This record gives sequence, C-alpha cells and structure tokens, in this order.
Amino acid sequence: MIDRSAWLVIPLALVACSSRGEVQREGAAAEVWDLTGARTRVVWVQGDGTDPFAQGEALVLKGLDTDDKKGERTILGRAQNYAKPLLTPRGDRVVFSSRRELHISIVNWDGSNLRRLAPGYALAVWADPADDAEWIYAGRDFDKDRNTFGRVVRFRIDRPDQSELVWNKTPVSEDTFHVSADGRQAGGLFPWPEAGVAELPNRGWKKLGEGCWTALASPDKTLLWYFDGGHRNLTFVEIETGNRWRVPINKVAGFNGNEVYHPRWTRDPRFLTITGPYIHEGQFGNKVRGGGRQVEVYLGRFSADYSMVAAWARVTANEAGDAYPDVWVDSGRPPGQRAPRPASPRAGAGLEQSTSRSSAPTAERLVLEVRLSEAGTIPSPRSIAPYRHALVVNRYEIVSKVDGRYAAREILVAEWAIRDGRILPDARKAVGMTARLTLEPYDAHPELEGERLVMSFESNLPLYYHVK
Repeated sequence: MIDRSAWLVIPLALVACSSRGEVQREGAAAEVWDLTGARTRVVWVQGDGTDPFAQGEALVLKGLDTDDKKGERTILGRAQNYAKPLLTPRGDRVVFSSRRELHISIVNWDGSNLRRLAPGYALAVWADPADDAEWIYAGRDFDKDRNTFGRVVRFRIDRPDQSELVWNKTPVSEDTFHVSADGRQAGGLFPWPEAGVAELPNRGWKKLGEGCWTALASPDKTLLWYFDGGHRNLTFVEIETGNRWRVPINKVAGFNGNEVYHPRWTRDPRFLTITGPYIHEGQFGNKVRGGGRQVEVYLGRFSADYSMVAAWARVTANEAGDAYPDVWVDSGRPPGQRAPRPASPRAGAGLEQSTSRSSAPTAERLVLEVRLSEAGTIPSPRSIAPYRHALVVNRYEIVSKVDGRYAAREILVAEWAIRDGRILPDARKAVGMTARLTLEPYDAHPELEGERLVMSFESNLPLYYHVK
C-alpha cells in the first residue's frame, strides 16, 4: 500500500513568491519553484494509466508552468498519439511525434499554431550556441521489429525541409539520443542495450555500458548516464576518466523502493525528471507495463557532485497515468552555456544511495544453507521484451552459514529465471524448499547492470547473486 500522505517530498509551500514579478504560486507550482528556484515548465502525455509506453491513440498533451497560475493544464486535448514530447530550448514550444504516422509536429506552449514539420521521430532538440538556432534531431528508417532507427538527421525548426545526416553508423534506439551542448557528441543506445557516446557527425562511438534511457550532459566534465534493468538506478560515467558510480532514483518518500521510469535529464543538468511509482503487477509480472493511475511526474535535484538526488518535488497529482515528461528550467544561461562546475564524485561521497565503481563490493563469496521464504514473480518472456534474459529476486531464510560473513537472518538472492527468451526449468521454486547456495554481492557483477531485474517485493536487505 502506497502512503500518499508521504508523497509531498519537499515541504509544500502553500504560496511562493518570486523576486521577478512577485508571482504568487500555489500547490505543485510552488513546490517545483522551491526546488529549481526559477521559472519551470513541464510537459508530459497523459492517458488512463494503461499506456505507460505511449503507444496508443487515447492520449492528451499536458503541461505545467510555475509562473502562469494555471496549474496542470491541457495543451492539446484531442485524443491521439503524442510520443516523446520535447520542450524547445527556449521553452515556448513543444515538439512531439506520432508513432502511427512517424511524423513530427510542433505546437506553441499555449496550444496555438499546431503544425506538422517533417517525417520521422523527434529524438532530441538542440540550440546552436553560435546563433541560438533551434534544431530537431529526427530518427528515420524505422525498424519495427527492433524498435530502432537506421539513421538520424537534423533540421532547423524554421527550415524543416532542409535536413542533414548526423548518424547512420549503427541503429539508434528511440528514447535515448541526447545531444551535447556543443553538438559534437550524443549519448545513446547504438542500439539497445549498448550504451555509449557517439562523435558527431557520423564518426565513431564508444560503448560504456549496457542499460536503457541514456542521457548526456557537460556540467564541466562530460557525463553519461544509463538506466539499469531493475528500473531503480542510474549508472553515471565520467567520459574522460572512466570513473563511474551508481545513483538510485527511486528513493522518493512514499515509493517504498518501487520501480520508476522515463528518467530524463533537463537542459539544466542539476535536474532530472521521472515517473512513478510502478506498483501494479502488469501482464505476467512486469510492473512498468502495469502502469496505473498512481503514476505521477516528479522532478529531482542532484547534489553538487552528482552522487545522489538531494531533493524531489511532485509535479502532478491527477491519478490519471502520466508518461514521458520533459522539463525546461529558465536557468538564466544562454543556450549552450555550461552549468557551474561540480566536484567529481569521490569514493564514499554522498550517502549509501551512491556507489562508486572504485568502491564497489568485492566478490566475497558466501556459502549458505537456506530455506525459501518468498518466491519472486516470474514474468513471461514476452512481457520483458525487448530483453531476452531476466533475473528474479527471491527471499531466503538462512538455516546455517557454511562459509563467509553475513549478519542478517534473511537474504535476497537474484537468480536467473529467463535466458534466451525461455523460462528456465528450475526457475519456479516452492516456498519451504531448501538449498545450498553460493552467493556474491550483486553489485560485484557489473556484467549484470543492463539485465532485467524483477523484484516483486521491497526490502532494505542487500542483494546477492546466485553464482552457478
């Protein structure tokens, strides 16, 4: 059961005033402004909670402006497909795509001047630091079976009929292409689950990990993140040094450790947005596919060293099912100018929410005699697509310790349940069964970071991996 009373993460200011015009703010507008300290706009798509991937035609386009006193408002109310809405760099227009027609459209923030721009799927928007011209990066040559685009082109918003090739070295996945402020690099999946950074235009790319929902920013040093298969953590990589660390993004009050989705960096790298919590067992155990009307939009602020999310603000409160948020913050910097320099995360920086690769757990083994106390839900291979493999977390009572040190009386164990699109013969387990397990800390196995991890219950116990 979700404790909704705990969802207002930042103490809610009933009325907030801005020194710029003394704007009176209430509710979510006040909460968001307290987090960002600047005028902020948020756009997202909304349905009935059954379409978290924004695949259908029963969606509307919604928005929130901290300074217009309108609260949550409808930008476009005609039910249709609005895929991956993106606020333009100036924050005055919204770009979106139609999955059915594979065509890109644009509309003013107030819902006026709706028009079609060009064929394709809008992957990213970008402002040229030389002249502030606004560009759209579009995916074309869609491969429906792989959910990828064979090439990426770009065009100026005011010249949509004049496009130029940006990338066709590899296929690109749709939710992941993020262009650097100088336009010379893009973070992305080339394709899923291969996360990395490409040199533009159309040079080479470097793989940095495996996951989904990549993003790229340069708060002095260029950082890439990618989202893990458990839908709970971001892995940050400092491009120049290779230093990497993990940041949980599901530690929102009231979420109880459940899954989140749609993580997106804003143009101001201090902030990110997510949706959540995902609490319903969807078809065959997939919580994100389960969606639900409890899914709302949240905005978070990173700590100065990007080792943790220091604070959260709740953007929506509608119980309608929200997806694909994008955020514009009036940071007062011209397009392309970098944010103030943060300190690089250090081993042990932040709280236990952050794990540096240099301080990751060593592979110290445990050998335990255990009894199964709670079996995790095994999803169907179809429900985890495009993943081909999945681990399921089971809870065991410790009967005796054969080797190694472990203090708690129970332990959480991630075990393979699906391999190559098939449920393994020994995946289904009966409560009460006993076994001898050889275990290592899950975080000591970076090769698992991009794999789908299914946890149908929440616990503060550390996670271990069953070594076979």
